[in-house]
Amino acid sequence: MAKKFEIDESKTQDFSKRTNQLISLTTLVLAICATFSSLYAGAYSSKAILAQSQASDNWAYYQAKSLKETFYKMKIEELEIDPPPYADAIKLTVLKQTYQQTADRYEEEQMEIRKKANLKEAERDHFLELNSGFAGAMTYLQIAILMVSLSGLMKQIHLWYASMAIGAFGVFKFAQAMLML
Repeated sequence: MAKKFEIDESKTQDFSKRTNQLISLTTLVLAICATFSSLYAGAYSSKAILAQSQASDNWAYYQAKSLKETFYKMKIEELEIDPPPYADAIKLTVLKQTYQQTADRYEEEQMEIRKKANLKEAERDHFLELNSGFAGAMTYLQIAILMVSLSGLMKQIHLWYASMAIGAFGVFKFAQAMLML
């Protein structure tokens, strides 16, 4: 006589309960990582905006110094091309030297301002790179959270495995971004 294949209901319930616990734990871990990734992405986005604003301020300051330098250089040319009538030659020479010293000072200040602006732009680029890394990690983590939730709802273990793989990649991207700090 043929033996019937019987399923032990207690083992099925244990496996199902255990699987649901693992799915819940996976969701929790992925959500925590996604939360931190989101916070870091937002923070570095704000820092990039601030650094860009500071770089723009420095470039505006640089332009102001450039205009002043140009003004004094034009004044020197004006004195050379068309000196004022009845001007004392010594006073005219002193005035030209004063104008030249002022123009030179503005040129030196421009070099310092340019360095600061370039540093702020480099800082902005670094912050944008960090933001991109954390935002990318967050995307993978959110997809993994959706898939692990779907696996729990549909009781499909292969979706949980897929979500674990995607989530692991998201955690890897998060760790990679953290190493860039």
